[in-house]
Amino acid sequence: MNPYVSAQISSLVEGLRLLEVYVTAPLALHTDIRMMRESLPFPLAKELSRDETSLLRQGHAELTDDHAGLALDAISAIRATAHTLVGIRGQSDAALDESWLRRARLVLHRAEQQVSSDVRSAMAQKVAGIYVIVDPEATQGRPVEEVARATLEGGARVIQLRSKLDDKKIALEQANAIKELCDEHDAVFFVNDDADVARAANAHGLHIGQTDLPTEASRMVITQRQIVGRSNNGLEQALESHAQGVDCIAVGAIYSTSTMGKSGRTALGPEAIREVKDAVPRPIIAIGGIGTSNIVDVVEAGADCVCVVSAITFADDPEAATRELVRMFEGASG
Repeated sequence: MNPYVSAQISSLVEGLRLLEVYVTAPLALHTDIRMMRESLPFPLAKELSRDETSLLRQGHAELTDDHAGLALDAISAIRATAHTLVGIRGQSDAALDESWLRRARLVLHRAEQQVSSDVRSAMAQKVAGIYVIVDPEATQGRPVEEVARATLEGGARVIQLRSKLDDKKIALEQANAIKELCDEHDAVFFVNDDADVARAANAHGLHIGQTDLPTEASRMVITQRQIVGRSNNGLEQALESHAQGVDCIAVGAIYSTSTMGKSGRTALGPEAIREVKDAVPRPIIAIGGIGTSNIVDVVEAGADCVCVVSAITFADDPEAATRELVRMFEGASG
């Protein structure tokens, strides 16, 4: 057999074996992946002995701490390898029949949905604590990167870049810089509205509003690893967002605010957080008019994360302002 073809077959089989190690739930999906491998017409795909399987599992488990991420990479590689084998001529002993390919497409899609859901769920759980929106219109003339760095030094756990007036080139430059800062501080980085900028900057997530690109359409632009947050003005919208599969739910405005053109919104009050928290099993982000005078009430109402703008970005010392809100959040959350 041609050495290149042989290498592709080996890659296909080993990719499936790796998925068998990492995709163990639901059980039926794990079984389908194993059957895909076992039905391949290659000696290399045969069932291993118990000892061989144990060694392989141990070896794969030690490759990385990001098991789900590696599984997603394996799924992409399996698709590419199968496509390559289908396109090779004159190698009948490397042929993949159409029934196997049809089954593989279905199983790999299910596996991708399962694993990407696990990846996003883990990232969404990091959306907690103080969440700061940095907007060139709300930083007192200071660069958004400078304010983002200060808030991260003060203990912020989530940063969102909101750039409505700058062109995409500048927004991407800002996003790249803030993403690097967030990675240095193990914080989550969202881009507001612009799915293309979120993808290009490899942001951890995209935040959308009720009138932005719909959730399903947004996911067609960003990667399987990136989470989606969505703004909601109460329980009805929050339930709709949950049904659309968003990864975290922003609720507001909790208190009256004039920041970023939101002066027309009716304040919902902390009770809206309790209502949404009881109904939606997603991280809940409280937003709107929150500062030192009311953050304790918001946290005690059940907010997993508190989004702040003017109380931090308008402050003379954003780092100190963040540090104080972090202290109050942690005290209220026990």
